[in-house]
Amino acid sequence: MAHCDESLKLIGEKIAEYQKNHDGMFPPSLDTLVELEMITVWELVCPVSPFPVGQCSYFYRGADLFTGVPKEMVVAYDKVNGHKERRNILFANGRVHRPPEGVFNSFIRKDNEFRRQMNLQEIKAEIVWVDQLKHLRPHDDLEDIEE
Repeated sequence: MAHCDESLKLIGEKIAEYQKNHDGMFPPSLDTLVELEMITVWELVCPVSPFPVGQCSYFYRGADLFTGVPKEMVVAYDKVNGHKERRNILFANGRVHRPPEGVFNSFIRKDNEFRRQMNLQEIKAEIVWVDQLKHLRPHDDLEDIEE
């Protein structure tokens, strides 16, 4: 079974491939990579994610990024805290890191510092907590209907 960090590494590779054909710009969304058939909807779902195929497991922050941004800028990260209180982060240089949940926001703060320096809009961290999700499996609704 693939791991979430492997999925994010693949996304990073596909973003780099996209940049080669788009003047160094990052894609406007991860859906763009799917539309261009560079990646599948399956590859946008973390193996331990509670989200069904078709609902991306990652928040994307790269829509306004381009080749040459600081390598520590955050491009994408797990939507949920489902990795033993750690969260996978994809950086602009394609590296993936899994820091403890307690320090995750320090990476977002650093990213926003870079954004201010480059006159880019700051992006608030978005987080979905596993225990707040009502439906952890895509077929839960069907089970409710059948009962």
